[in-house]
Amino acid sequence: MTATGDQLIDPARLAGLAWEDLPVLHDQLAELLEELSTEEWLSAAFDHVLATPDLLVQSERLQELDRVVLVNDAASGVRVRLHVFRNREFDRPHNHRWTFGNRVLAGSYRHYLYGDYEELTTDTKLGAPFMVRDETPGTGYVIRHTLVHSVAAVPDTTSLIVRGPAAKDRFVVMNNETGEAWWQYGHTVEDEAEIAKRRLGAEKVSGIRDLLVRQGVLH
Repeated sequence: MTATGDQLIDPARLAGLAWEDLPVLHDQLAELLEELSTEEWLSAAFDHVLATPDLLVQSERLQELDRVVLVNDAASGVRVRLHVFRNREFDRPHNHRWTFGNRVLAGSYRHYLYGDYEELTTDTKLGAPFMVRDETPGTGYVIRHTLVHSVAAVPDTTSLIVRGPAAKDRFVVMNNETGEAWWQYGHTVEDEAEIAKRRLGAEKVSGIRDLLVRQGVLH
């Protein structure tokens, strides 16, 4: 796998990921995320982001985490992102618009899995989580876009995500304490001014790189 220049990952490899076959996808992403977690690849990826305005503008601050888009392959719809959980606030149960694989780089979080909901809506009532597990450095998983989960992270926990092409244009977020639930949408239907407010910019992305150095992920 190339770790310099524009081709951080062979596009044919991304095109060959089996997003509809989770057992196969699990093995593919476990191998890929192992390679992407190396210091060589991550250093090259941060260099590339900071030199590529189209990637830099996609890096943003959400309510519970910062995310840096390291790779955005338009042909396959695959993205590689680095996530930084900023605090231990309990994440609300939610599904996703896409299937993804994850690998923790530093820190940890408690992971709550509620079940697979093919037809999840804002009226769906969740029960208690059917599984609770701790995600620690080197651990990972693959989640289908229909699975509902939530996390409670140690501050500054960092993880690497490989997400597939969008399977839908919206997902559900739930508040178990109040019973509220609402839809959230992708960027294609969001207001550009709101998107712009969330952008990290080069200084904050560089700060995330410095965090990885302090964590020993980079040197």
